[in-house]
Amino acid sequence: MEKEEKQLTQEESLRIIHEMIASAKNDVTSDSFVFLLWGWLVFIASISQFILINMEVEWNSIPWILMPIGGIITAIYVIKRGKKEKVKTNVSEFLKYTWIAFGAAMVVIMFFHQWGSSQILPIIMTLYGIGLFISGGALKFTPLILGGIFCWLCAIAAFQIEGIYQLLIIATAVFGGYIIPGYLLQINNKK
Repeated sequence: MEKEEKQLTQEESLRIIHEMIASAKNDVTSDSFVFLLWGWLVFIASISQFILINMEVEWNSIPWILMPIGGIITAIYVIKRGKKEKVKTNVSEFLKYTWIAFGAAMVVIMFFHQWGSSQILPIIMTLYGIGLFISGGALKFTPLILGGIFCWLCAIAAFQIEGIYQLLIIATAVFGGYIIPGYLLQINNKK
């Protein structure tokens, strides 16, 4: 037996459309939290390590302990958000897989790169650019697209510079790629 297709009333159709729009808007708003969280964590860690190196502190990489903490905060946030979501949009699913791939690439790079290599930060900035560019395109949010391009430009500059000054470039990259677009996302969604 074939099921008869139920015709939606105009009110039901409008309700579904409003729910989808609200869900998509919620995706964008909540993404601003994640962009701001990671932007500020990387900014603080890179500037702090730069200062500690200049102070000749032996354990100068300790500020990067913020990254696993950020991972835990992000995981908790995403799980809680997922439980609240009534409707999963294609955009949210696409972005989820984009950033899972980004995270996997970061783990591979962090655990399998040559520790003496001075190219790790430019490679990370290149990955930042990819994630931001794709997210901006999926969300149709130009500041994230420009943030991705900015990260690529910072990566090019960092490939030309050896040593601790790459820390200042990565701080600049996340400021322009994550922090500014993150705040613009918040402002955009309050309208």
